[in-house]
Amino acid sequence: MFGFFSIPQRVTVLALGLICAVPSGVAAQSVVDVTSPEELAAALDVATAGSVLQLAGGTYGALTMTDKGGDVGAPITLRSADPTSPAIFTSMSLHNVNHLVLDGLTFDYTFGLEDRPNLRPFQMSDGADITIKNSLFDGDLAAGVSAEDDGYPTGYGLSVRNIAGTVLDNSEIRDFYRALVVSESADVTIKGNNLHGIRTDGMNFAQVQNVLIEANNIHDFKRVLDSTDHSDMIQFLTTGTSSPSSDITIRGNILNSGKGWFTQSIFMRNELVDSGKAGAEMFYRNVTIADNVVVNAHIHGISIGETAGLTITNNSVIHNAASQGKEDNPGLWVPQIRIAPTSTNVTVIKNVV
Repeated sequence: MFGFFSIPQRVTVLALGLICAVPSGVAAQSVVDVTSPEELAAALDVATAGSVLQLAGGTYGALTMTDKGGDVGAPITLRSADPTSPAIFTSMSLHNVNHLVLDGLTFDYTFGLEDRPNLRPFQMSDGADITIKNSLFDGDLAAGVSAEDDGYPTGYGLSVRNIAGTVLDNSEIRDFYRALVVSESADVTIKGNNLHGIRTDGMNFAQVQNVLIEANNIHDFKRVLDSTDHSDMIQFLTTGTSSPSSDITIRGNILNSGKGWFTQSIFMRNELVDSGKAGAEMFYRNVTIADNVVVNAHIHGISIGETAGLTITNNSVIHNAASQGKEDNPGLWVPQIRIAPTSTNVTVIKNVV
Protein backbone atom coordinates (compact mmCIF):
# COMPACT_ATOMS: atom_id res chain seq x y z
CA MET A 1 0.00 0.00 0.00
CA PHE A 2 3.02 2.26 0.18
CA GLY A 3 2.56 2.73 -3.54
CA PHE A 4 -0.20 5.23 -2.78
CA PHE A 5 2.24 7.61 -1.03
CA SER A 6 5.20 9.56 -2.27
CA ILE A 7 8.35 9.41 -0.12
CA PRO A 8 7.81 12.86 1.42
CA GLN A 9 4.27 11.80 2.44
CA ARG A 10 5.58 8.64 4.16
CA VAL A 11 8.11 10.69 6.12
CA THR A 12 5.35 13.09 7.16
CA VAL A 13 3.16 10.25 8.43
CA LEU A 14 6.08 8.82 10.48
CA ALA A 15 6.85 12.21 12.02
CA LEU A 16 3.22 12.69 13.00
CA GLY A 17 3.26 9.28 14.67
CA LEU A 18 6.28 10.25 16.77
CA ILE A 19 4.72 13.54 17.80
CA CYS A 20 1.57 11.77 18.93
CA ALA A 21 3.67 9.43 21.08
CA VAL A 22 4.96 12.27 23.31
CA PRO A 23 2.87 12.37 26.52
CA SER A 24 0.68 15.38 26.96
CA GLY A 25 2.30 18.15 29.02
CA VAL A 26 5.90 16.91 28.52
CA ALA A 27 8.21 19.14 26.50
CA ALA A 28 10.15 17.42 23.73
CA GLN A 29 13.93 17.44 24.16
CA SER A 30 15.99 19.61 21.87
CA VAL A 31 19.63 18.46 21.81
CA VAL A 32 22.23 21.06 20.90
CA ASP A 33 25.89 20.11 20.44
CA VAL A 34 28.28 22.63 22.00
CA THR A 35 32.03 22.77 21.41
CA SER A 36 33.21 26.13 22.81
CA PRO A 37 32.45 28.73 25.50
CA GLU A 38 31.00 31.02 22.84
CA GLU A 39 28.65 28.33 21.58
CA LEU A 40 27.60 27.56 25.15
CA ALA A 41 26.76 31.20 25.86
CA ALA A 42 24.69 31.39 22.71
CA ALA A 43 22.90 28.10 23.47
CA LEU A 44 22.10 29.13 27.04
CA ASP A 45 20.70 32.41 25.79
CA VAL A 46 18.00 30.63 23.78
CA ALA A 47 17.57 27.46 25.86
CA THR A 48 14.01 26.66 26.89
CA ALA A 49 12.26 23.91 28.85
CA GLY A 50 13.55 20.51 27.76
CA SER A 51 16.68 21.83 26.04
CA VAL A 52 19.72 19.53 26.30
CA LEU A 53 23.11 21.14 25.76
CA GLN A 54 25.60 18.40 24.98
CA LEU A 55 29.12 19.65 25.65
CA ALA A 56 32.29 18.43 24.00
CA GLY A 57 35.28 17.89 26.27
CA GLY A 58 37.35 20.97 27.12
CA THR A 59 37.44 24.00 29.40
CA TYR A 60 34.50 26.41 29.33
CA GLY A 61 35.51 28.88 32.03
CA ALA A 62 32.74 30.21 34.28
CA LEU A 63 29.22 28.78 34.27
CA THR A 64 27.00 31.76 35.05
CA MET A 65 23.21 31.66 34.93
CA THR A 66 20.72 34.18 36.32
CA ASP A 67 16.92 34.19 36.12
CA LYS A 68 16.88 31.14 33.88
CA GLY A 69 15.42 27.65 33.85
CA GLY A 70 13.17 24.99 32.42
CA ASP A 71 9.84 23.67 33.65
CA VAL A 72 8.70 20.95 36.02
CA GLY A 73 9.53 17.66 34.32
CA ALA A 74 11.34 19.48 31.51
CA PRO A 75 14.58 20.94 32.89
CA ILE A 76 17.38 22.54 30.95
CA THR A 77 20.21 19.98 30.90
CA LEU A 78 23.94 20.53 30.50
CA ARG A 79 25.82 17.28 30.02
CA SER A 80 29.18 16.10 28.75
CA ALA A 81 28.93 14.36 25.41
CA ASP A 82 31.66 11.93 26.54
CA PRO A 83 31.92 11.30 30.30
CA THR A 84 35.53 10.20 29.85
CA SER A 85 36.36 13.61 28.35
CA PRO A 86 34.17 15.96 30.39
CA ALA A 87 33.33 19.61 29.99
CA ILE A 88 35.25 21.57 32.63
CA PHE A 89 34.11 24.72 34.45
CA THR A 90 36.51 26.83 36.53
CA SER A 91 33.74 28.55 38.52
CA MET A 92 29.95 28.47 38.79
CA SER A 93 27.31 30.99 39.84
CA LEU A 94 23.64 30.01 39.57
CA HIS A 95 21.23 32.68 40.83
CA ASN A 96 17.46 32.33 40.64
CA VAL A 97 17.81 29.29 38.38
CA ASN A 98 15.01 26.72 38.29
CA HIS A 99 14.71 23.20 36.85
CA LEU A 100 18.30 22.55 35.81
CA VAL A 101 20.32 19.33 35.44
CA LEU A 102 24.14 19.28 35.34
CA ASP A 103 25.36 15.84 34.31
CA GLY A 104 28.87 14.45 33.93
CA LEU A 105 30.69 17.78 34.34
CA THR A 106 33.94 18.71 36.09
CA PHE A 107 34.15 21.77 38.33
CA ASP A 108 37.85 22.48 38.67
CA TYR A 109 39.06 25.09 41.17
CA THR A 110 42.59 26.51 40.88
CA PHE A 111 44.02 28.30 43.92
CA GLY A 112 45.00 31.96 43.60
CA LEU A 113 47.34 33.69 46.06
CA GLU A 114 44.62 36.12 47.17
CA ASP A 115 42.03 33.39 47.72
CA ARG A 116 40.67 32.90 51.23
CA PRO A 117 39.93 29.41 52.62
CA ASN A 118 36.19 30.22 52.60
CA LEU A 119 36.11 31.20 48.91
CA ARG A 120 33.06 29.72 47.18
CA PRO A 121 33.97 29.18 43.53
CA PHE A 122 30.93 26.95 42.87
CA GLN A 123 27.70 28.29 44.30
CA MET A 124 23.97 28.41 43.70
CA SER A 125 21.35 30.55 45.42
CA ASP A 126 17.67 31.51 45.33
CA GLY A 127 16.42 28.85 42.95
CA ALA A 128 14.60 25.53 42.77
CA ASP A 129 14.92 21.99 41.43
CA ILE A 130 18.63 21.77 40.60
CA THR A 131 20.29 18.38 40.11
CA ILE A 132 24.03 17.76 39.86
CA LYS A 133 24.97 14.18 39.07
CA ASN A 134 27.89 12.08 37.84
CA SER A 135 30.16 15.08 38.31
CA LEU A 136 33.49 15.98 39.90
CA PHE A 137 34.34 18.94 42.13
CA ASP A 138 38.13 19.06 42.06
CA GLY A 139 39.78 21.37 44.58
CA ASP A 140 43.32 22.64 45.00
CA LEU A 141 46.04 23.08 47.61
CA ALA A 142 47.15 26.41 49.02
CA ALA A 143 50.66 27.62 48.20
CA GLY A 144 52.67 30.64 49.27
CA VAL A 145 50.35 31.41 52.19
CA SER A 146 51.89 30.08 55.41
CA ALA A 147 53.64 27.05 56.80
CA GLU A 148 50.30 25.97 58.30
CA ASP A 149 48.29 26.25 55.07
CA ASP A 150 50.70 25.44 52.26
CA GLY A 151 50.08 22.04 50.73
CA TYR A 152 46.61 21.67 52.27
CA PRO A 153 43.15 21.97 50.66
CA THR A 154 41.44 25.35 50.47
CA GLY A 155 38.14 26.82 49.25
CA TYR A 156 34.61 25.37 49.39
CA GLY A 157 33.47 22.66 47.00
CA LEU A 158 29.74 23.36 46.51
CA SER A 159 27.75 26.10 48.25
CA VAL A 160 23.92 25.94 48.28
CA ARG A 161 21.72 28.69 49.75
CA ASN A 162 17.96 29.14 49.57
CA ILE A 163 17.29 26.41 47.03
CA ALA A 164 13.97 24.53 47.07
CA GLY A 165 14.96 21.13 45.72
CA THR A 166 18.63 20.16 45.46
CA VAL A 167 20.02 16.79 44.36
CA LEU A 168 23.71 15.90 44.47
CA ASP A 169 24.01 12.36 43.16
CA ASN A 170 26.87 9.99 42.34
CA SER A 171 29.47 12.75 42.36
CA GLU A 172 32.91 13.29 43.87
CA ILE A 173 34.21 16.21 45.92
CA ARG A 174 37.90 16.24 46.78
CA ASP A 175 40.68 18.50 48.05
CA PHE A 176 38.67 21.42 49.47
CA TYR A 177 38.70 23.22 52.82
CA ARG A 178 35.01 22.28 53.09
CA ALA A 179 33.27 20.00 50.64
CA LEU A 180 29.56 20.93 50.80
CA VAL A 181 27.73 23.79 52.56
CA VAL A 182 23.90 23.94 52.50
CA SER A 183 21.81 26.61 54.23
CA GLU A 184 18.23 27.95 54.24
CA SER A 185 17.13 25.22 51.84
CA ALA A 186 14.46 22.53 51.62
CA ASP A 187 14.08 19.17 49.87
CA VAL A 188 17.77 18.32 49.79
CA THR A 189 19.03 14.91 48.60
CA ILE A 190 22.72 14.06 48.93
CA LYS A 191 23.11 10.49 47.71
CA GLY A 192 25.86 8.16 46.56
CA ASN A 193 28.70 10.68 46.63
CA ASN A 194 32.40 10.28 47.40
CA LEU A 195 33.98 12.99 49.60
CA HIS A 196 37.65 12.81 50.53
CA GLY A 197 40.82 14.82 50.95
CA ILE A 198 38.90 17.50 52.89
CA ARG A 199 40.66 19.76 55.40
CA THR A 200 37.78 20.61 57.78
CA ASP A 201 34.13 19.68 57.10
CA GLY A 202 32.63 17.22 54.67
CA MET A 203 29.00 18.40 54.82
CA ASN A 204 27.60 21.45 56.66
CA PHE A 205 23.86 22.10 57.05
CA ALA A 206 22.04 25.01 58.69
CA GLN A 207 18.32 25.86 58.67
CA VAL A 208 17.30 23.07 56.28
CA GLN A 209 14.13 21.00 55.93
CA ASN A 210 13.43 17.58 54.44
CA VAL A 211 17.01 16.37 54.02
CA LEU A 212 18.17 12.92 52.87
CA ILE A 213 21.86 12.04 53.24
CA GLU A 214 22.20 8.50 51.96
CA ALA A 215 24.84 6.01 50.76
CA ASN A 216 27.71 8.49 50.72
CA ASN A 217 31.35 7.58 51.32
CA ILE A 218 33.16 10.23 53.39
CA HIS A 219 36.74 9.35 54.18
CA ASP A 220 40.47 10.16 54.52
CA PHE A 221 40.54 13.85 55.42
CA LYS A 222 43.67 15.98 54.92
CA ARG A 223 43.76 17.67 58.31
CA VAL A 224 46.18 20.21 59.76
CA LEU A 225 46.58 19.05 63.34
CA ASP A 226 48.67 22.06 64.40
CA SER A 227 45.87 24.46 63.42
CA THR A 228 42.66 25.48 65.19
CA ASP A 229 40.59 23.53 62.63
CA HIS A 230 37.52 21.72 63.93
CA SER A 231 36.71 18.93 61.50
CA ASP A 232 33.39 17.10 61.05
CA MET A 233 32.28 14.65 58.40
CA ILE A 234 28.58 15.58 58.65
CA GLN A 235 27.70 18.65 60.71
CA PHE A 236 24.43 20.44 61.46
CA LEU A 237 24.42 23.75 63.32
CA THR A 238 22.04 26.43 64.54
CA THR A 239 24.43 29.38 64.86
CA GLY A 240 23.04 32.35 62.97
CA THR A 241 19.73 30.63 62.13
CA SER A 242 16.14 31.69 62.82
CA SER A 243 14.30 28.36 62.45
CA PRO A 244 15.27 24.77 63.25
CA SER A 245 16.38 22.11 60.83
CA SER A 246 13.79 19.35 60.53
CA ASP A 247 12.89 16.05 58.86
CA ILE A 248 16.45 14.82 58.48
CA THR A 249 17.47 11.30 57.47
CA ILE A 250 21.12 10.21 57.57
CA ARG A 251 21.11 6.63 56.30
CA GLY A 252 23.47 4.01 54.94
CA ASN A 253 26.60 6.15 54.81
CA ILE A 254 30.21 5.09 55.40
CA LEU A 255 32.23 7.60 57.43
CA ASN A 256 35.78 6.30 57.64
CA SER A 257 38.79 8.29 58.82
CA GLY A 258 40.90 5.73 56.93
CA LYS A 259 44.51 6.81 56.76
CA GLY A 260 43.66 10.40 57.69
CA TRP A 261 43.59 12.00 61.13
CA PHE A 262 40.56 11.86 63.45
CA THR A 263 37.42 13.95 62.87
CA GLN A 264 34.02 14.21 64.50
CA SER A 265 31.72 12.02 62.45
CA ILE A 266 28.00 12.92 62.70
CA PHE A 267 27.86 16.06 64.84
CA MET A 268 24.65 18.03 65.35
CA ARG A 269 25.32 20.50 68.13
CA ASN A 270 22.43 22.88 68.83
CA GLU A 271 24.40 26.00 69.73
CA LEU A 272 21.44 28.35 70.19
CA VAL A 273 19.74 26.04 72.68
CA ASP A 274 22.72 24.79 74.69
CA SER A 275 24.02 28.36 75.11
CA GLY A 276 20.66 29.52 76.46
CA LYS A 277 19.83 31.79 73.52
CA ALA A 278 16.78 29.74 72.46
CA GLY A 279 14.42 27.13 73.84
CA ALA A 280 12.30 24.25 72.56
CA GLU A 281 11.27 26.26 69.50
CA MET A 282 14.78 25.73 68.10
CA PHE A 283 15.11 22.01 68.81
CA TYR A 284 16.01 19.92 65.78
CA ARG A 285 12.91 18.01 64.69
CA ASN A 286 12.32 14.50 63.33
CA VAL A 287 15.86 13.19 62.91
CA THR A 288 16.63 9.60 61.83
CA ILE A 289 20.16 8.20 61.83
CA ALA A 290 20.20 4.60 60.63
CA ASP A 291 22.39 1.92 59.08
CA ASN A 292 25.57 4.01 59.02
CA VAL A 293 29.11 2.73 59.56
CA VAL A 294 31.37 5.10 61.49
CA VAL A 295 35.08 4.25 61.68
CA ASN A 296 36.94 7.07 63.41
CA ALA A 297 38.95 8.18 66.43
CA HIS A 298 37.05 10.93 68.22
CA ILE A 299 34.49 10.77 71.03
CA HIS A 300 31.85 12.41 68.84
CA GLY A 301 30.91 9.41 66.69
CA ILE A 302 27.21 10.28 66.60
CA SER A 303 26.52 13.36 68.76
CA ILE A 304 23.12 15.01 68.64
CA GLY A 305 22.07 18.24 70.32
CA GLU A 306 18.62 19.16 71.59
CA THR A 307 16.09 17.39 69.36
CA ALA A 308 12.36 16.66 69.38
CA GLY A 309 11.89 13.28 67.71
CA LEU A 310 15.14 11.33 67.30
CA THR A 311 15.75 7.75 66.16
CA ILE A 312 19.23 6.20 66.10
CA THR A 313 19.18 2.57 64.92
CA ASN A 314 21.40 -0.10 63.36
CA ASN A 315 24.57 1.98 63.29
CA SER A 316 28.08 0.59 63.77
CA VAL A 317 30.48 2.98 65.54
CA ILE A 318 34.06 1.67 65.51
CA HIS A 319 37.39 2.94 66.83
CA ASN A 320 40.18 3.47 64.28
CA ALA A 321 43.36 3.61 66.35
CA ALA A 322 45.42 4.64 63.31
CA SER A 323 43.62 8.02 63.20
CA GLN A 324 43.80 9.03 66.86
CA GLY A 325 45.87 11.89 68.24
CA LYS A 326 49.34 11.46 69.65
CA GLU A 327 48.65 12.15 73.33
CA ASP A 328 47.46 9.34 75.60
CA ASN A 329 43.73 10.03 75.95
CA PRO A 330 41.64 6.93 75.16
CA GLY A 331 38.51 8.63 76.51
CA LEU A 332 38.76 11.18 73.71
CA TRP A 333 39.76 8.85 70.86
CA VAL A 334 37.02 6.21 71.18
CA PRO A 335 33.82 7.27 69.33
CA GLN A 336 30.50 7.17 71.17
CA ILE A 337 26.80 7.90 70.65
CA ARG A 338 25.89 10.99 72.69
CA ILE A 339 22.54 12.79 72.94
CA ALA A 340 21.59 16.04 74.66
CA PRO A 341 19.63 14.95 77.76
CA THR A 342 16.78 17.44 77.23
CA SER A 343 15.88 15.86 73.87
CA THR A 344 12.38 14.38 73.66
CA ASN A 345 10.83 11.34 71.97
CA VAL A 346 14.15 9.54 71.54
CA THR A 347 14.73 5.94 70.40
CA VAL A 348 18.22 4.39 70.40
CA ILE A 349 18.24 0.67 69.54
CA LYS A 350 20.27 -2.05 67.78
CA ASN A 351 23.51 -0.06 67.47
CA VAL A 352 27.02 -1.52 67.83
CA VAL A 353 29.45 0.82 69.58
